[in-house]
Amino acid sequence: MAEDLLHEGGARRAGAPRTGPQALTDSERRIAGLAAEGRTNAEIAAALHLARRTVEIHLTAAYRKLGITRRTQLPAALPPAPYNPAARAG
Repeated sequence: MAEDLLHEGGARRAGAPRTGPQALTDSERRIAGLAAEGRTNAEIAAALHLARRTVEIHLTAAYRKLGITRRTQLPAALPPAPYNPAARAG
């Protein structure tokens, strides 16, 4: 249980991947997924009850880990997310 909570908070195991989709935290993956669907930073922030700057920080980290520089590259860089209606925002 403690390991799950640490992971949700962004903690990583030693030796965990530092790049690629598997390196994304849950928050980075969720925000990048919404951005890949075409939502704006303001829409993502409102849907997840976050500050817009928080969304920007998570997207910046996701871009770095995925090795991309543009929002339009997100859909190809992210693997398809499993269907989970409870996790969908908005």
